[in-house]
Amino acid sequence: MPLDQAFRLSSILLAATGLASLTLAIALPLWLLVLAAGAFAMALLRVQLPSGISGAIGQFRFSALTWNIFLLLAFAGFWIDLLLVSRELLPAGIHFLVLLLVNKLSNLDQRRDFLHLYAISLIALLASAALTTQIWYAPFFFVYLVVGVWTLLLYHLLQEQEEMAEPPQDPTDAAPSLLPVPHLTARFFWTTNAMAAGAFALTLLFFFLIPRVGVGFFQNNHGESLRTTGFSEHVDLGVIGPVKQDPSIVMRVELPDRTAQDSNRAPLYLRGVAYNRYDGKSWSNSLPHRRMLTELPEGTFTLRTSGAKSSAVARPLRQEILLEPLDTTVLFGVPFPTSVKGHFLSVQSDLMGSLSLPIPLHTRSQYTVYSSPTALNAVEKRASALLYPDSILQQYLQVPVMNEQIIELARQITKPATSVAQAVALVHTHLLAHYRYNLDVPSLQSSHPLEDFLLTRKTGYCEHYATAMVIMLRSVGIPARLVTGFLASEWNEFGGYYTVRQRDAHAWVEVYFPQSGWITMDPTPPAPEAIGATWWQSANSAMDSIRLKWDRLFVHYSAHDQFTVVQGIREGGEAVRAGLSETLSALSAQGAAIVGRLVTSLTPSGIPHQAVILLLALAAAYGVMTILRWFRKSPTQNSAFSTQQQTVITIYTNMLHCCAQRGLTKPASTTSLEFLDHIQARWGEAWPFAHGLTQLYTRVRFGQAPLTDEDLVIAETHLRKLRLLRRSTTDSQQPPR
Repeated sequence: MPLDQAFRLSSILLAATGLASLTLAIALPLWLLVLAAGAFAMALLRVQLPSGISGAIGQFRFSALTWNIFLLLAFAGFWIDLLLVSRELLPAGIHFLVLLLVNKLSNLDQRRDFLHLYAISLIALLASAALTTQIWYAPFFFVYLVVGVWTLLLYHLLQEQEEMAEPPQDPTDAAPSLLPVPHLTARFFWTTNAMAAGAFALTLLFFFLIPRVGVGFFQNNHGESLRTTGFSEHVDLGVIGPVKQDPSIVMRVELPDRTAQDSNRAPLYLRGVAYNRYDGKSWSNSLPHRRMLTELPEGTFTLRTSGAKSSAVARPLRQEILLEPLDTTVLFGVPFPTSVKGHFLSVQSDLMGSLSLPIPLHTRSQYTVYSSPTALNAVEKRASALLYPDSILQQYLQVPVMNEQIIELARQITKPATSVAQAVALVHTHLLAHYRYNLDVPSLQSSHPLEDFLLTRKTGYCEHYATAMVIMLRSVGIPARLVTGFLASEWNEFGGYYTVRQRDAHAWVEVYFPQSGWITMDPTPPAPEAIGATWWQSANSAMDSIRLKWDRLFVHYSAHDQFTVVQGIREGGEAVRAGLSETLSALSAQGAAIVGRLVTSLTPSGIPHQAVILLLALAAAYGVMTILRWFRKSPTQNSAFSTQQQTVITIYTNMLHCCAQRGLTKPASTTSLEFLDHIQARWGEAWPFAHGLTQLYTRVRFGQAPLTDEDLVIAETHLRKLRLLRRSTTDSQQPPR
């Protein structure tokens, strides 16, 4: 492909990459996309079509005055967009930027037009980086970097070619030879790609080494949050059912302390909000008072009281949670959270142990939760009666006015029980055995949803089961409350974490025992086992794992992460150094023992050991010197230049030698073109011959053009005429440039 055509194509591709990334980051108006597509199409036609057809197309181009009027209208439209339409600086500026791109694509005539195009495309790429945190930005950035390296190299080569092709000041001194149209070669192709790969590696290095700055004027921190239900202070019975079909991802949960052996990937309960009051149709929280958690140490918020009783045996469960932007302030965690660690200004907790933030977050947030598990102790498993605190009895035994049949049903179910724990288990078993799980239940249209579920319909979903269990337990004097959150069951094999979706929204029960604390109970039947994962689901899991790593390594890479990496490298270096020192010490001891045994075996009787050691050392030194001499005498590697390149280098060296004899010496820091200008200024008579020889030298050595017999004849003629020339007194008296 000709060099000029490759340069124009790479420039258009660079602009297209910047615009494509911007189009994916923000919704552009349709008319603006059509206008930009037309500009790209016309620019490509001018490059790809034959010169005659592209010239004919150029006849229909607008005049410079028309394009200036277009720019003035675009600038006026920017202010109208800013003040009346978008009313935001970033969207209005992006629309104006696309119009500038259209104008520049339609007027790629001079070199400065291409430089303007590069600047516009770079701004578009930077704007898209400020508008998105998605992983699709990575391939666009890589393509832009590769194409950018290609474009800048081609720009430089074309500029060099134009400088060489400029006619001399005196037309009579022009050399008759002309440079052929340069083409791209395979070597140039792979060299440029290697440079692009190196630039990409340096970019990654700079990204991880440059200190993190947590500011950004154009950061898109007000994106649309995912709408959730069931996590406010007042929740109607049946609101969770409609979201059970929504596959939107809510969060991802890792359990770093669990290994592959002890992690059975059982469903994970992620507690959100607890409720203590039921009015017959909805649940509410009558203890809404929230208190600020103590932050000690910095970034770690500790709960003073939680739903779990202190246990010396249970080990806290650590969860790394990546939460998507939600329209709720609730923070989720495995029951029962004891501390939260994250980059939050403050964290709040209500009297039932629910965690929340002061305001909803509109960006992804990553935090760590430490939870203490609860278990029913042996004493309370057998206890026929329990002594509850007054505060528990006041808050968790309330029941609304309801059908007496529900109370009678609860008494009949728990009548055979000999302990409180057995009564709880009987209610739990009854709901699992006698009721059917079904999402198609119009609970919001019923005036008595719990009565319809227990006595009439006997079908429902998690909210109905949990509400029924709480009310029946309270009817027989056992404190209980309803909890909403998520039940994570989707395990990502590739990333080693739980993927939690909207459809995993769930409700369950917490039953109070004075010594054990709040015990989690789930009376909802398990969902039917899904058929084995398809290849499409596996691909989605792999892609989601990649997105998670992208978010952690790039989007949320912070100064704290940098410090952690540096600390890990330092500790790893110290460990490696200590291990290497121990290894060298062991090898030295083994080597000394081997040498000792060898000297003993080689030493005849009556000869001291020191003499044998000296002879071995002299023999080793002689062997090393022999090897070094062999390397010095070995033939040097073949020259990296071809035979034709070596020939043209010899010709150019002879020209330099001839010039040096006339007082014109080429410094090592001077390029061939700069030295050619120096010859023209101080020895004008020799310029035509030096120009022809320099053209031949650059064309064959750097452009890898073939060296023909005719080229050799012309070069010998130029050298012969150059040797016959004598510098005039006027030229020799000119001051050096």
